[in-house]
Amino acid sequence: MTPTPDAPRFEQAMAELERILRELEDGTATLEESLAKYERGVLLVRTCQEQLAGAEQKIRLLAGVADDGKPDLKEFAHTAAIEKAKPKRNGKAEE
Repeated sequence: MTPTPDAPRFEQAMAELERILRELEDGTATLEESLAKYERGVLLVRTCQEQLAGAEQKIRLLAGVADDGKPDLKEFAHTAAIEKAKPKRNGKAEE
């Protein structure tokens, strides 16, 4: 799942979660402040989980892993990029 435009990047969310955790652990916040920080933390955790799930799905697609976790092996037809880029002369590929 792609994060929404206003959602923080994973690294930003993790840094904010760490800051919130430190602030909650020091015990100086009021109950209302603590609840607000906890609520924000839950939102950030969900955001991170969604981004991780999306990244995992991309890796599965790129690595060729089936839903059951086993390799999804497919024939790989490789064509070198250089072959595609060679200019043609008189209808023939340059060697």
